[in-house]
Parts: sequence; C-alpha cells; structure tokens
Amino acid sequence: MKNKLKREKNKTMTEQVYEKLEDLIVFCEIEPGTVLTEAEISEMVGAGRTPVREALRLLANESLVNISRIGVLIPEMSGSTQLQLLEVRRAILQLCVKSAIDRLTELDKKSLQELVNIVDEQDDVEFLHWLKERHRILAKCSKNQFIYEELRNVQGLSHRFWYYYAKKDDHQKGKVLHKKILEAVIDQDKESAAKYVDDLIDYLEAFVRSHAI
Repeated sequence: MKNKLKREKNKTMTEQVYEKLEDLIVFCEIEPGTVLTEAEISEMVGAGRTPVREALRLLANESLVNISRIGVLIPEMSGSTQLQLLEVRRAILQLCVKSAIDRLTELDKKSLQELVNIVDEQDDVEFLHWLKERHRILAKCSKNQFIYEELRNVQGLSHRFWYYYAKKDDHQKGKVLHKKILEAVIDQDKESAAKYVDDLIDYLEAFVRSHAI
C-alpha cells in the first residue's frame, strides 16, 4: 500500500495511524497470530516509522499488539482473555453510568439521545464505530477522564472478538441492550441502568463461552 496518510484536521499523524491500525486489527484485516515488523506496518498504513512506533505503544497498552524483539505480534483470539476483560468492563461501566447519572446535564442528555436515535441504522461495521463513540460520550458524561481511558483500554480486544463471531441476531441483541443502558441514563434511573449493564455483560459472557476457542 503506497498511498501515504494525509494529515486530517485536528488529528496528529500518530492518531491517524493508531485509528487505521486499530481498524485493521479489530476487523481482522490483519490476521490474529500475524507477526510484522515496524517497516512492514509503515508500508501498510503509508506513514513514517515515528508515528507508527508511537501508535504501536498505544495499541500495546490496549493489548491489541504485543511488541517484542521478534516483531509486532497480533494476539490470537482467546476466550479466557475475553472473560477477564468483561470482569473489568462490568466494573468500569457500572461506575461510568452511576457517575454519568449523578453529573448529567441537559446537553449530555441530548448527546446520548442522538446515539439512541441512530443505533438501529448501523450495519455490523458501523455498529462497532457507534460503540466507540458511545464509550466516549458516556464517559464524557461521567466527568471523569480516567473512566474513558479504562474503557478504551478494554474495548479493542472485545470488539475484535465480537466482530469475528457475531451474527445478525447478535448485533440486534447488542443494540437493544446498549440502548436500554443509554435510555436509563437519560432518565437518570440508577437502578435500571445498573441492571441493564449487568444484562449486557451477562449476555457478552455467555456469547464468549459459546464461541471460546
């Protein structure tokens, strides 16, 4: 791939490379188990070694790559890893919705409602991008920057597993569960929001166990 990435407004080259590589990994365009060199990745995304190296450090923090002397390894799919991630996601998401409800503004409600209004229109790929935006906006509503960072650190591998195995019915079920959480937050209903978070994570745990390898 010879085309170089063009600098996008308000995004550094590192951010652009990070997003490109994240998509390639999450959507399995780079096969799990693949080992690449930094030079190969630079060629793949059309960017220099410095932004690639910086982007790889960010991806390593999210366990989407493992960096060693032999190269950059794209981790294999792992059911046990997914279940560990979901334990963390449950705790962080519960904290996130509780904090968001406590600190919600009318502008926050508008942003959340906009997400609710468009989720049913998303195709399989768009749904994962919707989820990333959902994480960002919901975490922003919590008024706690560390919640977003922790959610981001556990979402990439979860999204890859989901995209690899999920069927149409799974996507529909996922949309329903995510909508219920957002609607409960908008209504500032802590009890329902907490229940729907548990419903979502329980469903995802069952999903992982049914596809564990």
